[in-house]
Parts: sequence; C-alpha cells; structure tokens
Amino acid sequence: MQQLDKNYILTEALNFHHQGKLEKADHLYCKVLDVDKNNFQANHLHGCILSQKSRHSEAISFLEKATRLSPLNYEANNNLALAYKNVKNISQSEKYYLNAIKINKNNYKAYFNCANLYIDEKRYDEALEFLKESLLYNSNLVAIPHRIGEVYQYIFQNNRDIKLLESSREYFQNAIKCDKNHANSYIMLGITHLWLSNINEANNFFNKASNLNNNNDIFINNYIKKYLSDSNLLTTLIKHEFEQLTYIDNDTDDIRNTKFTKKYYDNLKQLYLDIKHKRFNADKISLTFKRKLFKQLYNKPPNNLLNKSNKVSVLENEYLNSNPEILVIDNLLNLESLKTLQKFCNNANIFKYPYQGGYVSTFLTKGLSNEFILKFSEDLRETYKNIFKEFRLTQAWVFKHENKKEGTNIHADQASINVNFWISPNDANLNKNSGGLILWDKLPPADWSFKDYNSINGSKKIEKMLIDNNISKKVIPYKENRAVIFNSKLFHSTDFFDFKDTYENRRINITLLYD
Repeated sequence: MQQLDKNYILTEALNFHHQGKLEKADHLYCKVLDVDKNNFQANHLHGCILSQKSRHSEAISFLEKATRLSPLNYEANNNLALAYKNVKNISQSEKYYLNAIKINKNNYKAYFNCANLYIDEKRYDEALEFLKESLLYNSNLVAIPHRIGEVYQYIFQNNRDIKLLESSREYFQNAIKCDKNHANSYIMLGITHLWLSNINEANNFFNKASNLNNNNDIFINNYIKKYLSDSNLLTTLIKHEFEQLTYIDNDTDDIRNTKFTKKYYDNLKQLYLDIKHKRFNADKISLTFKRKLFKQLYNKPPNNLLNKSNKVSVLENEYLNSNPEILVIDNLLNLESLKTLQKFCNNANIFKYPYQGGYVSTFLTKGLSNEFILKFSEDLRETYKNIFKEFRLTQAWVFKHENKKEGTNIHADQASINVNFWISPNDANLNKNSGGLILWDKLPPADWSFKDYNSINGSKKIEKMLIDNNISKKVIPYKENRAVIFNSKLFHSTDFFDFKDTYENRRINITLLYD
C-alpha cells in the first residue's frame, strides 16, 4: 500500500470515527495495520476504539506500541493512562498521565483525568491540586468546577468541617456560571445546602434540576430508552398512571383536573383495559404518548412531622447496643403527618420510574424533593442524633408496589444508615406476618464492587453466598407508620407481600440513605 493510499484511508477512517461509526473506522485502521504494523496513527486510534468498546486489555497493547512509536505524543500517553485506569492498574495509569503532563503542561485533559484517578483512590488533596491546575487551562468546561465541588463534599464526609461545604457550594455555583442548564450542579448544590441545613434552598435547587431534566429532550429520550422501551416496565407505569389519575379525579361527572385532558385519560384507560385483558401491544405506543407519560402533572407537598411521644434515648440505645445495628420504630410520624404523607404519595404524579419488580418510583432529584421530605430527613437525623451522628442525607426515594409481589431482590446499599419507612394502611395488608423487610447478618465482602451487591444480576450470587455461609436473617413484618433503621450495608430485601388489590392500598415504602 502506497503512503498516499494509507493517508487517504486514515483520513476516511477518522471521518467515520468522528461520526461515531466505530466499526467502519476500525475496519480501515486494521486495514492499515495489516500492511504497516508500525503505523502510529493506526495503532493509536485502533487502541482508542478498543477502549471505547470496553476492551481495555486489548487496547493497551496497541496504545503502548503507539507511545513507543511516538513517545512525546500527548494524546497517546493520555489514552494509554485511561486504558490502564479501566483495568485498575493504578501505578501505570498514573505514570502515563504524568508523562502526558510533562509533554504538555498547558493541556487540561491529563490533569483532569489523573485527578479522577486520584479520586477513585481517595487521594483527595492530590485530586484537588490537579483539578485546579486543569481549571487554569480550561475555565469554560463545566465538568471541572463541578468535580472540584464533589471532591470538597467527599473530604467533608471524612472530617465534617463545614468550611468544606462552603467551598463545595462556591465551585458548584461556578459550574452553573459555565452552564446555567447543568442539572447535576443544581443537584449537588441542593445536597450541599441540605448538609448545611438550608432546607428551602436545597429544595429550590433540587426542583430546579428536576425542571431542567424534565424539559431536556436528551434526558427525556434517555429516560424513554431506559424505562419505556421494555414492555413490562411500560405496563407497570401505565397501570399506575391510570389508577392514580382515576383516584385523583374520582368524581361522577367527568375529568376535572385541568393538568391533563379527557383524551389523555381515555387513552390511558384503553391501554389499561388492554393490559387487563392481555391484548396490550407495546409497539403501538407512540413516542409522543411516552413523553406525556413522563410529564409530572401534580405534586402538592404535605406538612407536619415526627411523633414527639417516642422515647428517643431508649430507642437510640437499642440501636447502638444491637449487633448488627437494627432498630424498629413504630408510630414514627404523628397521625396528622402520616395522613398528609399518604395523601401526598397517592396524589403526587411523580412516580415515573418503573422497575421489573412491578413497582414505580420517584427519587429526591426527580420530583420527590419538597420541604416536608427534606425537613423530615433532617428532623430524623437531629432527633436521633446518637444514631445518625454526623451523617447527612445522600439519597431518598419512594417505591409504590403493585399489590402482590415477591418484593425486591437481595441487595445492600451504598451508605452508612438506611431508613426504610412504610406508610400504607394496616388493613391493606392481607398477611400480617409478611410484607415487611428481611435483613441478613452480613455485609458485602471487601472485594465486592457496588455492582456485585446492588444489581439485579448480582442477586443470585448474593443468595448463594448467604446460603453457603449459613447467614442468619431477621424478618420484620409490615406495619403502617413503622420505620426500620439499619446499617445500610447489611444485605436486605423486601419480603413477599399480599395487599388489597386497589390503588389506595398499594404498598408504599420510603427509603432515606445517610452517609
């Protein structure tokens, strides 16, 4: 192959690569390598495509060859470092990032990437140094100040110095100056303000992020692809949506809620009947209708809070003296709060995330946030301060289940303390001995990743490990207004449940995670 031909092929390959047509690009890179195994560009770019396909070990051999062919090439060193990071070879990854920085001290990328390596290793001071260097050379990239804000939060979780949260807030604000529509920075600003006990500000930022996402075509399309392209998930959401809107507008003359039209309701009703009579065809659901399903129609927050008659010190001692750490608190909320929270969960049209277990959900930053939820999380932390110590809320969600299911898979959560709180009426539960929570006296092995202990695919592996090691378990039956507070890393699952088959009797549980 003549040099001119190789240059032409490489140019064509690069065009395909930039268009995201990886297979076509890689075919041409390999074509060059077949006749010229020492071609720098073909080795480098073939290695990059292998990395993009998550074939990192294979990528390394080609990227290493590229750096041998051109030791002073910045991009080759940076990309090799990234491949080594992905196979968890920390020392080699760091070596090549530092090589890239020596080659070009004014390019932000290697600083930024190496900082992320240090973050993974909890080397936060070094990460901050490199992130701030990165910011010097690219002050317009929103990811850099956002990442600095996150690192200050990580350090705060280690030493609880409030000044770190002020720094975190400053950098998230700077990120928003780079991109006023960067939803994740609003989310993290919300977290920062929550940890500073600024409830109103936190709620405003969470809702700002939710509104941005709910009006972002890329976010909505990704949501539809993840949640509404699966027939089972789509069925779960349609059933809940129809039952909820029927419950909200339970009148005799017609649909009164101006947030949705009679046509939309009638379409939902027809789909609901199709599901019920087993003639539902997910392929016939238009993209336009899926977008309507995603839209939040009603979200009026409740008020009032904890039951003051609970004996806090007795309950705290029970938790602190238990091994493993498990505490059951009955009558957590005062009666008025419970009723308003039940009303909120039945009426708030925010449950847009369906799951394979037959339940729909809402999350702190995806519609759930309101001053009640945030104040509830803070009141709980401050009332039972000997349990929660300096931990702060990191995530919250509400699951609303169909009426008869096996529950959730066995898993553990990535937090220090888990609060699992049930609010459906007692008379909804048809089996008083079940419907609650199962906890195993076992934490995930030290070498397990988050995906190992918190994924649908990991459930069978967990179950086998618990059986093989004869791990004991504790079953906590369902009860209205009952909270279970426990070490969040303990393996747990929702017990089998059988509730009355009406909308208002769906099993509802609220989860708060603290770290």
